[in-house]
Amino acid sequence: MTLYYGFCSGKRADRTGGFVRIHRFMLPNEAGEVNNPLRDNIAWFLDTERRKRKLRHQHMAELFKTSPGQGLAYRTYIRTMRKRNNVTLRTVEQMAQALEVSIATLLVGGAELEPWAHKLTEKSIRARLADIINSERERRNLLRYQMAELLGVSEITFTKLERAAGNISVDTIAAVGDALGRDPATFLFQERRQPAPTGLNRRGRSPRLL
Repeated sequence: MTLYYGFCSGKRADRTGGFVRIHRFMLPNEAGEVNNPLRDNIAWFLDTERRKRKLRHQHMAELFKTSPGQGLAYRTYIRTMRKRNNVTLRTVEQMAQALEVSIATLLVGGAELEPWAHKLTEKSIRARLADIINSERERRNLLRYQMAELLGVSEITFTKLERAAGNISVDTIAAVGDALGRDPATFLFQERRQPAPTGLNRRGRSPRLL
């Protein structure tokens, strides 16, 4: 996903020649950490599990290897623990499966969730993010390029997001949540009820829960 690091009042050209605004979540501090609650929550949960299991870091990293030479590399694990890794949703799913917890558990940092949230897979979370983005674009009556600018992503990246395509990083998820004025750590796992339906919407479908 194309999302630039840092934050300023201007814009910067992406690789396609388009312009995206630079998001505050992507600005590393002096320690190389990024202000993203999703990175914080993942690192907190991994360390909590490591201490509970009384494991050294190298042994904790071994849990994420599905077979010799495959799985999460030790360097990736350490960088994730230090909040220096813009980990992807697929990697989060891999870690969650190894620890026998839900993806939501890794992302929300101890927040209470409804049981259905713990059943969401990487694929269904991408679909849910796409539903939220498309619903917000319609509600705000924005064109696609305008919504892309609001989220701080290129039009190519926005197309992937609205189609639930590709692999999504936790920085992208946090930036989308922040741009929409929602809690980046929990907005994907909260029900948002539409107003009572008065008929079919303009696409000829009944309103749905997001």
